[in-house]
Amino acid sequence: MKFISKTEIFIFSTFLILCLFYLHYLTSLSIININYINFLKPRHQNISHCGRFPLLVDLNISDTNWQVTNTSNGTFYLFNAYYDDREGLQNGTVIRILALINKIDPIVKTFCQMWFDNLKEPEISEIYEYRMLWPKYWGVNDKGASPYLISCKIPQNRTDQAPEFVSLTEDRCGFANNVMEVKNKRPKNGHKKHFLISVKNVEFNDDVSMLLIEWCEILKILGVDKIEIFIVKAHQNVLKVLEFYQTEEFLKIKFIKFPHELPNRADQSWHQWSQNDLVPYHDSFYENLRLYEFMVPMDVDEFIIPIRDEDRTWQDLLKRTIEKSKSKNENFDAFPATNRYFLLKSSHQNETYDGIPKKLRFLSNIYRAFKATPNGGNAKTFMRMDRILAVHNHFPFSCIGPEKCKSFDVSLEDGHLAHYRTDCDNPECKESKLNPTKDTTLWKYKEEILKNVNETIERIKNFRKP
Repeated sequence: MKFISKTEIFIFSTFLILCLFYLHYLTSLSIININYINFLKPRHQNISHCGRFPLLVDLNISDTNWQVTNTSNGTFYLFNAYYDDREGLQNGTVIRILALINKIDPIVKTFCQMWFDNLKEPEISEIYEYRMLWPKYWGVNDKGASPYLISCKIPQNRTDQAPEFVSLTEDRCGFANNVMEVKNKRPKNGHKKHFLISVKNVEFNDDVSMLLIEWCEILKILGVDKIEIFIVKAHQNVLKVLEFYQTEEFLKIKFIKFPHELPNRADQSWHQWSQNDLVPYHDSFYENLRLYEFMVPMDVDEFIIPIRDEDRTWQDLLKRTIEKSKSKNENFDAFPATNRYFLLKSSHQNETYDGIPKKLRFLSNIYRAFKATPNGGNAKTFMRMDRILAVHNHFPFSCIGPEKCKSFDVSLEDGHLAHYRTDCDNPECKESKLNPTKDTTLWKYKEEILKNVNETIERIKNFRKP
């Protein structure tokens, strides 16, 4: 009988651990899922006359979220792909690929290899547009990689079917080192929901659990259907709160990393850091294109609030705003809400109010700047998902024919963006400190907020991630 030596046990154990780590790594990759595996099975040995469905070993994956393709005119960091069949598109039904590219206005000819469910070979379509998602007059990012939507048309003989996967290649029939599942979500009952919020690239280093609970409960009352939040890193208590709301199907967590080759910190490159924000916003927008009527990019220290007593939800506010817009005899793509600062550091910061714990940041701070931020500065916008092509933190960049978006402002009599800042040094913030005005609009929801927050805190105490 042969005994296994300690060395052999050590080697076997090490091999097993490495296999488990590799398996964990594979399952963390956004591309590796059951759809990819099932699609690969009948194709991995197929001898194609043009292209080949990429194997796992073919893929050039960077930092979990990205697939990297080096072309003769720049490096493409590919994030996700989406099916866009909205009415009014100039080029008909198209595939959009969200990417970072380290060239301004790339000129390289590239192709989409589209993989359909019932075909073993790809349909080929030339890329017709690289749409930069950042206006050049804000400055170019010549030391990093700028965000783009890369678009290719669905072939005329396939417009009744969405491809399952797409690859981008410089050689029309070349073997690709990337493959993306084409996002094409549809409402289960055929009806869109109303409001999606997208929160970009947050780093929750501190425990802001209470802030998030109060914020989420306020948004629920206002009629928000879903929050998508992109996490760079998070305190463990914050993550527990977010996971709780995810199990409630009110929130979706998306972990995100950016390519390590790029200068991603604000102190390394302001342009790269700012442009990275546009990746999560466009991912939320295009992945949920057919599921919601409006998307609102937002941060966790703010929300749009209806001011009139009779308006309690965003639906009430938008109904009133859209009715007012009819006097212009135009169709509007977006409805911005003007920013007003509520500063936590002010002459009233130590005041307390009966029945409202100081730990509730929004309910307990009722002094804001008398003047609103001028010229639409820091506004947040209800963006129509059936009309918009490119979005920004504060407003849409471009729309479906005509290209220039048309906006109609939410009246300050009807609603505003309540923006709760610890401190800031721009002119309206200074004005807020010198001339604050009392605003208890949020208190019309006070009892409901207090009840819901307290109940949620108790539920989270006993919450265990499934």
